[in-house]
Amino acid sequence: MNRRELMLGAGALTLAGCGPASPAGEGLPAAAAADDVFSGARLMADVETYVGFGTHRTGSAGDIATSDWFANHWRELGYEIEQTEVEAPNADTTLARLSAGGAVFDGFAQPPLTFTPEAGVTGKLVRWNAASPADVSGRIAYVHVAREPGAVSPGAAYRQAFQACAAANAIGVVAAMSGPSGEVVAINTPVDMTLGIPVLQLGEKLKSQLDGIVDVGSDVTLTITGPGGTRKGKNTIARYGAEGPWVIISTPQSGWFTCGGERGPGIAMSRALAAWAIKQRLPVRWLFVATSGHEWTDHGAHLFHQNDAPEPAETALWWHLGASYGARAHDETPAGLVARDTPNPVRALMATPDLVPLIEKAFAGQTVIETPMTADVAKALGEYRLVLEEGYPSGAGFWGGNAHFHTPIDGAENTTPAVMEPIMRAIASVVAERLKSL
Repeated sequence: MNRRELMLGAGALTLAGCGPASPAGEGLPAAAAADDVFSGARLMADVETYVGFGTHRTGSAGDIATSDWFANHWRELGYEIEQTEVEAPNADTTLARLSAGGAVFDGFAQPPLTFTPEAGVTGKLVRWNAASPADVSGRIAYVHVAREPGAVSPGAAYRQAFQACAAANAIGVVAAMSGPSGEVVAINTPVDMTLGIPVLQLGEKLKSQLDGIVDVGSDVTLTITGPGGTRKGKNTIARYGAEGPWVIISTPQSGWFTCGGERGPGIAMSRALAAWAIKQRLPVRWLFVATSGHEWTDHGAHLFHQNDAPEPAETALWWHLGASYGARAHDETPAGLVARDTPNPVRALMATPDLVPLIEKAFAGQTVIETPMTADVAKALGEYRLVLEEGYPSGAGFWGGNAHFHTPIDGAENTTPAVMEPIMRAIASVVAERLKSL
């Protein structure tokens, strides 16, 4: 279906409301608490289900399970469902390893994947220095980019270093990824990008061992093998309503690992908003979309905008539920990360001018996002940038990072019911208030 074709839903609208933020189920009879789709407990259960599907790389079993879970939920609520294909490279590997003498380090092969022979490639591990790129020619480059305490991993700087190593004729790259957790930190990749050399990520917690290997100067072997090829994920689109302008709620569903703090809150809130929206007596049509292909630099979102999104002139509101805005905070200590029961501060909310005062009122007291940035396409990040680029007149979007962002340990414990529920109720309050004027 092309976005310029007429898109219609079906069904009658009924009344429901959204209340103020409160602890999940507090002061409510058991039946009422169970029916409260915005309760923190309800949101947390959905995050746990999502994480339980496993790794969410595009086209993986976990990604497909998520698409079908969305489709079944929205269909049961009364939405019309469409699923469209999102084809992307297969980022899985059978082996991603550095062998150095008797030491073996298994890590993450950073896409775009370039495979080694089954026996790997062997050479000296040499520190990458941008001032003397010839040092790594015919060798395996060792890359580490320092970061400021409290900052997220400098993914763009790592990507630039990998590309520079390839241009300098390195035969491979081993990267010690700086980040709050000490784990590997995967980097989102344009779907059509090529690199030409194998890149193995290891966590920064291994840096001292890797430094020692470089200092000894003996040969190491880098091995990255895998199935290669492509596989297909699905954008899942839910539509409801027969007339009126569109209200669009979007969230990415795919990612490199389990994505609990990164994707989980957006997943859970999208499902809750769909259950709430269908009961509102408002002269609008609703469209919910969960996009695959996100880790391939918003590939699925690009396809949705190109083929299926309503035109800006037909759209009353677009709210994008992006990354990590509902994650929990962590303190960096000498002993490691310590989880806090407060919201992750590395988050942003941007909104068009008509929504800013509504957001300031509804989100009052919520760190960072109580003061939204006014929409500016030059400053927007994540998939919300696409919404602004196409000129949708009214909308808001979240993005951010968290201490476990893009790592294998981003599980459901990286959010909490108490962190998510106030955000959920504030979003619904703003949407309801904005649509009252239609």
